[in-house]
Amino acid sequence: MHDTVMMMDDAVTSLPLFTGLIILWAGCAIGNGFIAYRLGHSVALWVILSLIPIVNYLFYIFVIYATVLGIIKRLNVLTERLAATAAQTT
Repeated sequence: MHDTVMMMDDAVTSLPLFTGLIILWAGCAIGNGFIAYRLGHSVALWVILSLIPIVNYLFYIFVIYATVLGIIKRLNVLTERLAATAAQTT
């Protein structure tokens, strides 16, 4: 009887932590959906991968690298446009 009560007390005290973790994961999944849309990737796939426990931690690392590569790609396009504009004006 005492062990059951202890288990219930542990479950009740860890419930706010678990709820906070779920809210954090949901927020990250929504944010990853926006990033996927901007980078031209599958939004649904990115959101689902963001919600799967353990997989999501590895997927967040991928998202960081994909975002950095997307930024570099856009900067290269801007550099090419500026170079083309500079070549036309001279």
